[in-house]
Amino acid sequence: MTALRNLRIYDNEVGPAGIDDCTNTLQTIDYVHHESHQGSHFYIQGFLELGDTDVHRVKMVTPDTKRWSHFVFAINSTGICSTTFDEEATGGMTSGSPVIPLNNNRNSDNLSGMIFTSGVTAATSYITRIENDKWGAAGWKQTIGGGSGRDDEIILKQNTTYLRTFTSGAASNIVQFRASWYEHTNKNDIPSVESSSSSGG
Repeated sequence: MTALRNLRIYDNEVGPAGIDDCTNTLQTIDYVHHESHQGSHFYIQGFLELGDTDVHRVKMVTPDTKRWSHFVFAINSTGICSTTFDEEATGGMTSGSPVIPLNNNRNSDNLSGMIFTSGVTAATSYITRIENDKWGAAGWKQTIGGGSGRDDEIILKQNTTYLRTFTSGAASNIVQFRASWYEHTNKNDIPSVESSSSSGG
């Protein structure tokens, strides 16, 4: 048993376990941290100032590969703001400027497969509205802001266009946005619900 306590098995190979020499405790990092070390974790982050009733849209396109994006985001504003996040958006979405995602591992040359365009026009349709949110209020002397986001990952569909829309409800409204994701290929194929049910599992 002593010979095994410092071993671990991964990808059919055996290597040293992460045991701390001082405390003999197992040292681990979470999976997102692991993806950062691998150079597979990316982000975009920024802000813009919107006037009352101004609208800003960001188009996201995922690559046509099995290297899926595990996506989280956070949004904050100094005033009233509403936002939507639409999946399989089509039509419109012209103009705009490209936004290049950054790698969290600044020693890595890996590039994201996601394509972002900021400042596009409205889409003509979409299939699924993933998020529809609003926050803030008109205070007595000043507007009240707020925010939204999610820590649980959305695994985005491959080869799909998404549209994020911000609509300001206040003047001089500073909107901050951060999106982060890692790009990962499943080690094993995941059976569909139909095949799992038909197999009696």
